Formats: sequence, structure tokens, C-alpha cells
Amino acid sequence: MSAPLSRKNLPKNPSPDDIPNIFLDYLASTKTQPYDHQEEAILELFAGNNVILNTPTGSGKSLVALAMQFKSLCQGRRSYYTVPIKALANEKFLSLCQVLGPET
Repeated sequence: MSAPLSRKNLPKNPSPDDIPNIFLDYLASTKTQPYDHQEEAILELFAGNNVILNTPTGSGKSLVALAMQFKSLCQGRRSYYTVPIKALANEKFLSLCQVLGPET
């Protein structure tokens, strides 16, 4: 398993490209190849654009949400991730904690 995502991996004075690059490097280190719609949504969100991602269950919306969680944490902002089912929420929360690690 690769190292967790961490804002500690950012340079002292990060450029606007550093945060998405750290996230995309993390995906590469975990051998995660995002679907085209995931990559497009992630890049649009990191560019500051709004996105509506309407895809079937199991098609990767959580990966896009993880990218935004990471961006928010790197910017020192709060981030909320909600899902409609409590069991799914617990699963996603624990998954996010494992990926982001305790230092974020």
C-alpha cells in the first residue's frame, strides 16, 4: 500500500498545480487508472469549475469526492462528504480516513 495522501507532501509555497499533481501522483502510485469521466471531473474541479457528475453506482464518484476532500484539506478548509445511506457513509468515511491518514 502506498503512503497516505497528505498535505505534508506539498512544497512550502505550493503553486496552483501542486495539489492536483500530488493527487494524480498518488493515483499513479496506487496503480489507480481513473476513468475518463473521473479524470475530466477531477481536473475541472481543481481548475475551480463546478461539476455535476451523474454516473451509475460503482462508476467512481467517490474518487472524485476524494480529490475534492484532499484539495480542501490542503487549502486549510473544512470539507464535508455526504452519502444517502448510513452504512455507505460509514464505509466511505473509514475509507477516506485510511487514504488521507491521521496527519491530515
